[in-house]
Amino acid sequence: MTAARRASPLTREAIALVEVGQTSVRPWLARTMVGGFLLVLVLLPVAEWLGERAAGERASNPLWRLSAIGPDIRSRVEAAGGEASTWSRVVAANRAVLAGLTAFEADLEDGSAVASVLRPPTQLVLSGALGAGNERVYVGRDGWLFFRPDVEYVTGPGFLEPRVLARRIASADEYAVPPSPDPRPAILAFARDLAVRGISLVVVPTPVKPTVHSAGLSRRFDGSRDPVQNASFEAWVEALRTGGVRVFDPAPLLAAWRADSGVAQYLATDTHWRPEAAAAVALALAEYIRREVALPSLPAAGYRAVRRQATSRGDTLVSLDLPSWQVRYPQETVSLQHVVDGVGEPWRPVRQADVLLLGDSFANIYSLATMGWGEAAGLTEHLALALQRPVDRIVQNDAGARATRDLLVRELTASRAAREGADRLTGKRVVVWQFATRELAFGDWAVLPLP
Repeated sequence: MTAARRASPLTREAIALVEVGQTSVRPWLARTMVGGFLLVLVLLPVAEWLGERAAGERASNPLWRLSAIGPDIRSRVEAAGGEASTWSRVVAANRAVLAGLTAFEADLEDGSAVASVLRPPTQLVLSGALGAGNERVYVGRDGWLFFRPDVEYVTGPGFLEPRVLARRIASADEYAVPPSPDPRPAILAFARDLAVRGISLVVVPTPVKPTVHSAGLSRRFDGSRDPVQNASFEAWVEALRTGGVRVFDPAPLLAAWRADSGVAQYLATDTHWRPEAAAAVALALAEYIRREVALPSLPAAGYRAVRRQATSRGDTLVSLDLPSWQVRYPQETVSLQHVVDGVGEPWRPVRQADVLLLGDSFANIYSLATMGWGEAAGLTEHLALALQRPVDRIVQNDAGARATRDLLVRELTASRAAREGADRLTGKRVVVWQFATRELAFGDWAVLPLP
């Protein structure tokens, strides 16, 4: 046997094992590292406990959510129906438990005292130096902030593509009923149910901010006059119009006004449009309704606008979770056209009106005072002002694909159960259904038949 064969080289694994075996750590360094680790383990729970004690509020302690799981289980089992199978009731109870535990974990993360101290300054450094947002907000150019689902609606695949629809169903949480991702059947069914009552439906897909202000995300859109929509948007509009549904799309108007005037149509640090844009869309929508729907003549309602101002922090700025003392993104001030009636009182919806608006936060933003941007100056108020006739409304801030239809169906069902002669749709000639276009890609479009 030759000497070369006896002295064969070590394998990489053998060399690594030798090197690891020879690694040495000085005793003082080892003790310091172990002590620091144990100190962190002790200090973090203590800091959380002191933070909750200082807050002194039930909302600061997420443990209260665990006590809500029991009632939620009962409500879900009852909703499943007394005639439901045992397996259906078990599934409903299991979904309630999983939903409660998920909410508990989220509250632990959001309500952490340590995180509430460390997260804002860290986010300020990330946003300022690196232009990085968080899981809810994208940081754009020139001080613009964008809601992440809005950007994903514009940049994502077509929401009507079969693989996208299948993926949305398959990716539903195990504790939730899978959504109905295709918006076409629900809208067409809703239009048919209304037509049986002699009511016309006008769908108003409200463009999200990246559709109109895409230049706030990329220089390639500087000077563009065209709105940026999801790849399936035009096919969706064509399908509705082919099915006899009227669609009023305000995106081209807003994009053209932004390009011609150079004036922003949306708030820089909020998800929603500016009050001038909402008022302009309401005026164009009123003209569309007069042209498309035969409404009976009524005396002018006497509505008029009074100028007001409002100053607030945008919802995307709040979601970015920056320190309260930061100055990179200041509060925004807007000029409102506050709508009042003939005696100067703030506009109020009229239940017996022949026009009903179903809307989400785009309709609420300048109507609901708790949103921080004033009241009686939103889409519904300006639609009534432009039509000079009373308008009824059902609005809810989130889930425009389903929430307002749910509210309408429940009210109609209650009226029917009470054997009332009139319900919310009695005397209506037109229903305006406004929702953010992001709902087309992320909403639950379940078919909800009208009773």
